[in-house]
Amino acid sequence: MEVGVVGAYSLKYELRSSKEVWDMIKEVVEGVLGKVDKGIGKDEIDLVIVSNFSDRFGGLTHTAPLVVSYLGLNSTKGFRVENACVSGGTALYIAWNFLRSGLAKNALIVGFEKMSYLPSSMEVNEVLMQAGHPEEVLVGSPFVSLYALIATAYMSRYGAREEDLALVAVKNHENGLRNPLAAMQKKISVEDVMKSPYVSWPLKLYDSSLITDGAAALIVSSEPRRYTDTPVMLRSIAMYHDHPGVSQREDLTALRAVRKAGEEAYRSAGITPKDVDVMEVHDAFTIAEIIIYEMLGLAERGRGVELVREGVTAFHGEIPVNPSGGLKSKGHPIGATGVGMVAEIYWQLRGEAGERQVPGAEVGLVENHGGTGATSVVAVFSR
Repeated sequence: MEVGVVGAYSLKYELRSSKEVWDMIKEVVEGVLGKVDKGIGKDEIDLVIVSNFSDRFGGLTHTAPLVVSYLGLNSTKGFRVENACVSGGTALYIAWNFLRSGLAKNALIVGFEKMSYLPSSMEVNEVLMQAGHPEEVLVGSPFVSLYALIATAYMSRYGAREEDLALVAVKNHENGLRNPLAAMQKKISVEDVMKSPYVSWPLKLYDSSLITDGAAALIVSSEPRRYTDTPVMLRSIAMYHDHPGVSQREDLTALRAVRKAGEEAYRSAGITPKDVDVMEVHDAFTIAEIIIYEMLGLAERGRGVELVREGVTAFHGEIPVNPSGGLKSKGHPIGATGVGMVAEIYWQLRGEAGERQVPGAEVGLVENHGGTGATSVVAVFSR
């Protein structure tokens, strides 16, 4: 059975939005319904999945009936999904399984987060830490410190430098300049990154993704050609897990869940990494993107830094990664993040990405993960 994305919509991500959460949700619901080429009736949506991380980022939890009410209180069924930073990818994974099983025909996925709902970054980090291992929560380890441990291990083993991490930030900020939806459209240099304050050595302010407000929506159908002549087909999607605590893992320099999900997604889609034209990956911290290169088969272990040094993953490189600007420049409104990543690949494969369009893109990949890589979803798309 075919499953394809037939509509996508996103708000501009912002560091501090003036919109209330329910207004953000309503806007993306109405927006995505209006983006289906041949139109789709509200009563044709028979599944709603809403993704968001925490009620403390906006004050709402029972969001599925709210979305259903925007569709007219028909027979649509819905629920909310939470899976840390991979909530959006998880929503797509669940929708895929519903559609392929015949339990639904058309799914509306809505992702949102208003992280500025909390007044300080300290309070935001207190919420985020709850997605870690209980022992990490008890000792108060924020995610930046856990990723710093990963970065330290990687640099020690493979000889990567802080300047290599900085190149990821520079690349993604350059890409974000082309994206009107990006929260931080600011060109930076390696020197700027190196001069930014350390948050947790060796990770600095500019190595870290943004606390962001945003919402995005998708319509995914098991009858995609009924709604558009140019659907973006969901070729495969896979989910895997790793230990939630970094201290539990045999290798701090690997993201096992990403590797396993990538292997299954490639195998199910019948492709190899060389067949992918464009990727959106989960660069919550710069070190994550470099390791993801290796986990997804773009480089051998320890050689991910070479891709960014040589410009292979730059916008005009052999395999552009994060042309949207990634979480680093576009932003990371958690529940919306994975949904927005899929929206970007949808626009890329339809040739609708404007100044950030990757020429001739026919196959795209999304990697969205949660925690320090405890859960990863990898999805492959094609025109």
